[in-house]
Amino acid sequence: MFCTKCGGQVPDDAPTCLQCGAQLQSKTPEPEAPPSREPEGNAMASFVLGILGLFFSIFASIPAIILGHRTYSEIKKSSGRLTGEGIALAGLVLGYIGTALLPITLLIAIPNWMHSRLVVNESGAVKTVKGLNEAQDTYSTTYPKAGYAPDLATLGPGPSMCLSGEGTQKDACLIDEQLGCAGGTSSQWCTREQYKYSIVTQKPGDAGIITDYVITATPASQDSGKRSYCSTKDKIVRFLEGPPLPAPLASVEECKKWKAW
Repeated sequence: MFCTKCGGQVPDDAPTCLQCGAQLQSKTPEPEAPPSREPEGNAMASFVLGILGLFFSIFASIPAIILGHRTYSEIKKSSGRLTGEGIALAGLVLGYIGTALLPITLLIAIPNWMHSRLVVNESGAVKTVKGLNEAQDTYSTTYPKAGYAPDLATLGPGPSMCLSGEGTQKDACLIDEQLGCAGGTSSQWCTREQYKYSIVTQKPGDAGIITDYVITATPASQDSGKRSYCSTKDKIVRFLEGPPLPAPLASVEECKKWKAW
C-alpha cells in the first residue's frame, strides 16, 4: 500500500510509514452480510401450498412444485449456509402428489356433479308439473263453462303480459310467459330451464267443456335428465325413464301406463 501523506510505498502490515513516519490506518474487513432468510421462508411456503393442494386444488400444487424446486436448488448450492432443505423437499413432493391426485379426483367428482345436476333438473320438472295441475284446477274453477285450459298458451299471459293483474279465459295469466309461451298450443312444447312441457286435452263433451288433460314434461336434451313425466286431472305424477320424448303424450291413457312417482 501507499502512504497517504508522502505517497511512499510501505508494506501492507506496517503501522507507520517507513519514509515519513506517518501513522497508517489499518483496514478493517467489512463484515459479511447475513445470509438471506428468504429461501427458508420459501421452503415453508412450498410446504404449505403442497398441503393445500392435497385437499383443495391443483392451483396450490403447481406453485408448490415450482417454489419447492427453486428453493431446494438454492439451499443445496449454499454449502450449508441456508437451512430448510427438508421442508422444501417435502413441499415439492406434496406438490407432485397433489397433481397426481387430480385425475382421480375428477373421475370421482365429475360423475357425482352430473348426477346431482340431473337430480336437480328432474326435481324441478316434477315441481313444475304439480304447479301446472294447480293452474288447471284454478282455471276450471274460474271458467267452469270451459273446463280445463286446452294448452299452455291459454294458461299463460298472452300478449297482454298480465299488465292489468287479471287474466281472461284466453290468456289466464296463471303461469309465466316462459312456461306459457305463445307457441305452446296443443301438442307443442314450451321450454323452461332444462325441460320441455306441453298440455294436450281430450275431446270436449257435448257442451264443449274440456274434462281431462295430459301434461307431459321431457328433458330438453340427453344431458338434462333421464326421466320424462306426465300427469292428468288425477294429479298423480308419473314417470318413464329413457331418452327425451319426440312428441308430447296424446292421451290420458298413455300417461296412466307410466309408473307413479
